[in-house]
Amino acid sequence: MSGIFLAAPGAHETFSAANHAAGVAHWAAGSVDHGAHVAAAAAALGPIGASYLAAYAQAQANCLAATLQVGQVHHAIGCATSVHKAAIVASDLAQLL
Repeated sequence: MSGIFLAAPGAHETFSAANHAAGVAHWAAGSVDHGAHVAAAAAALGPIGASYLAAYAQAQANCLAATLQVGQVHHAIGCATSVHKAAIVASDLAQLL
C-alpha cells in the first residue's frame, strides 16, 4: 500500500453538503418577492422618487438574479464534488484490488 494516495470521502461529502446548504441559502435570499419590495419602495418614495425607483427596481432585479446565480454555482460545486468523490473512491478501490 506504500505510495498509494487514498481520498478522504468524508471530507468530500462534508464539502459537498456545505456547498448545497450555501446554495439553498442563496436561493432563499434571492427568491424574495421583488414586486412587493418595489411596491413598498414606491409607496415610501411617492411621485417625487419615480426616477430613483426606476433605477432601484433594475438594480434590485440584477442583485436578486446574481444571488440566484451564486446559489446555482454552489449547487454545481456540490454536485461536482460528489462526482469527483465517486471517481476517486472507484479509482482507490481499483488500485486496492
